[in-house]
Amino acid sequence: MLKTKKIGLTGVMGAGKSSVIKLLKEMQIPVEDCDQINAQLLSKQGKAYSLVVQTFGNEILDENENIDAQKLSHLIFDHPLYKKQLEQIVHPLIKTEIIERCIQCTFPFIVIEVPLLFEVKWESFFDEVWVVSCAEEVLLKRLETYRHVKRIEAKKRLRYQMPQKEKCERADVVFYNDKGFEHLRTQIMKEVKRLEKEG
Repeated sequence: MLKTKKIGLTGVMGAGKSSVIKLLKEMQIPVEDCDQINAQLLSKQGKAYSLVVQTFGNEILDENENIDAQKLSHLIFDHPLYKKQLEQIVHPLIKTEIIERCIQCTFPFIVIEVPLLFEVKWESFFDEVWVVSCAEEVLLKRLETYRHVKRIEAKKRLRYQMPQKEKCERADVVFYNDKGFEHLRTQIMKEVKRLEKEG
């Protein structure tokens, strides 16, 4: 049976993970997104829903009894203990779902986006880790322009993530996303061709 190689994709907010994903999908490479899996698990039909509501109470629900992602993120952002409790519920379920999708994958490799891959100590789960990086000034401008996150708020959020320099040092592959889409495409193509050759 063909063993699918698991590639973890990460990088700080604003570095350009979504651009890498867009290019990988254009190249017909299978990509999974941990944030999407997390959202599915927290949906009413999701495996994490009842346990999360039981743990954090009805105040995290909206008027339709769906988990309100904003309310939940505010809650865990202010209380490290709550953050840990949520991770203990959700992370094992995310990992199980990823394993299931890897088993079903018929391609030689699959790329899985995990925004806080190093922070949650998942690097040993992957065969390779890819990091997207760019100059801090560039990513701060991107966050202001495209996500409407004020510079002061962006810097505050970035402080909760491992510094880019450390992520790059721990990565197997680093994509530099400072010089536009085509430059990024060239870097990705090189790694895709290498993996296809390794088969």
